[in-house]
Amino acid sequence: MYKVSSDRFLGYTYENMQNDLGIFARIFPETIQIDSMGRTGDNRELYHFRIGSANAPKKVLIFGGIHGREYMTSQLLMEQTTEFLMKLCRTRCKEYEKIMEGKAIHIVPMANPDGVTISQMGAMGIKNPDLKSMVEEIALREGGRHPQGNYFSRWKANAKGVDLNRNFDALWENCEDAVQQPSRECYKGANPESETESRALAELTRQEGFLRTISYHSSGAVIYWDFYQEGELRLNTWKFAKAMGEITGYEVLGKNGEQSSGGYKDWALLKMGIPSLTIEIGRLESPLPASSFGEIFMENRGVWEEALAGL
Repeated sequence: MYKVSSDRFLGYTYENMQNDLGIFARIFPETIQIDSMGRTGDNRELYHFRIGSANAPKKVLIFGGIHGREYMTSQLLMEQTTEFLMKLCRTRCKEYEKIMEGKAIHIVPMANPDGVTISQMGAMGIKNPDLKSMVEEIALREGGRHPQGNYFSRWKANAKGVDLNRNFDALWENCEDAVQQPSRECYKGANPESETESRALAELTRQEGFLRTISYHSSGAVIYWDFYQEGELRLNTWKFAKAMGEITGYEVLGKNGEQSSGGYKDWALLKMGIPSLTIEIGRLESPLPASSFGEIFMENRGVWEEALAGL
């Protein structure tokens, strides 16, 4: 349990994740393969892990924590990992062995660890002095004067003030960017994949050839699936979304005119042709309160299984 001087509970932190990954590596060394996609501007690892063979012909990607204040998505993924590994390995469940035949699931539990740290600890969580000054300057410009006030808890961007889910090459040039400079949220960056974090996710996707992807966000208890895709891709994405809606109970939405551009899901659909969803957990404002986690975990039980079984 991590606290700051204000005695405010931080939620699921980067350090919590590192500790949990270490436990996974010790208990399930032959089942889970953990590596890094690189390091952030503030020198944090962009962790990635795989369950299943590296040569599996059918692969799924699920990631969370691309927005700083949405760190409960990281907690959800790590809890889902625990349950999945226990069913696959500890109980020797034949059903799970069958689900995993010829398949692999790739997880990026926290795609924006610097942003998560800022949301939880404010600028004081950033170690690099130049980046810390940059975060403090952004906050001063945008009115976030209190070191542990609500301003920092609502931080979405990375430590360079770029909203990573507006930094992908999916009609990026059309993405509305009212701020046009580094900010707590909404700044789309100088060009697509300008950031280490977004570039790492895109490179992983290009390298692995995923057949499905899920981006966990918060909040709204809705599923987005539509981004100008056509034909068979559109039909397959809709079926994928509908199945996830039935599992989670979340509303399935997706109208092109209501969507912003530059998101990972948008890019995976538009440029990679992969059936891809954004699943928004929770019904309250982010960062979600700890009290909502139990319900969210239960709602999302079966998401991994359906993502794999539906291939």
